[in-house]
Amino acid sequence: MNPGDEIEVIQDNNLRLLLLPKGAPQDSKQNRATINCENLRPTFAIREFIAYYMAGYTIVSLLCPKMKAEDRALVKDTVRKRLLGAEVIEEDASNLTVQFLVNEKDLPISRAINRAAIITQNMLKDTIDALKSGDVEIAREVMERDDEVDRFYFYVARQLTLSITSFEILNEEGYNATQIVDIYSAVKSIERIADHASRVSSLIPEVGQQAPPMLLSFGEKVLEVYREATKGFLNGKREIVNKLIDQDGELAAFHKGVMETIFSMSEPTKPSLLLITDSFRRVSRYSLDLAETTINLLAKTKN
Repeated sequence: MNPGDEIEVIQDNNLRLLLLPKGAPQDSKQNRATINCENLRPTFAIREFIAYYMAGYTIVSLLCPKMKAEDRALVKDTVRKRLLGAEVIEEDASNLTVQFLVNEKDLPISRAINRAAIITQNMLKDTIDALKSGDVEIAREVMERDDEVDRFYFYVARQLTLSITSFEILNEEGYNATQIVDIYSAVKSIERIADHASRVSSLIPEVGQQAPPMLLSFGEKVLEVYREATKGFLNGKREIVNKLIDQDGELAAFHKGVMETIFSMSEPTKPSLLLITDSFRRVSRYSLDLAETTINLLAKTKN
């Protein structure tokens, strides 16, 4: 470097600050991981791919000479479906290598959470509509959308992991390192709500149109609570989320009333109706968790 040259301050993976001439090439070494096939179950390989994706790895190879072709195809299709940016770059009878081509500038964390929240809200709404009408086709569509929410959840978890050593991922959106846990908590609550919407939809073929009106009203109330929780989170509105948190007692009483109504029924669908009621109650709790997370997140905002 010469006097007057511009420099850049770069943080390496050990949180050290490096001074480099502006425009100098940086180390482009990619994080690679290898999955050695300890058993022949494709579910094992899928879980490992997801774990390495969320850990921030760029290239992951599955070495499994004895895996059946149909099992390898299942792994490949599931990884592509559930992980944003997953591309197979090498494949043969004993190896499957996937590269994760993810550009956080094209999909910031806040936008990913927003998309997950909207999909989940529509899942919950369609689930309640299907429960009213007994529409199995709508219920099936809701269950398929659960994978979309998972994609955004895994992506946000990955970006938060990478942000520990690359703070610019957070800084460009106005977040800071103290908020990482809260951001993760928020997207996890949304992902769990989507899971319960899917769970309710899976029970609709058993229930048909036998859901009592009080259960449907409870579902509508829970949907409204979730809408308000996401609005408060996405817009940073303390007043909205504080009002929601105060509704916990009301929701608990509503839930108790629905349970008593179902227990008094004699239909064979009673177990499924109880499971649906439980899922709605859990959705309300995760929505209130999201509201509390909003307060925690705002408290750590640096003006």
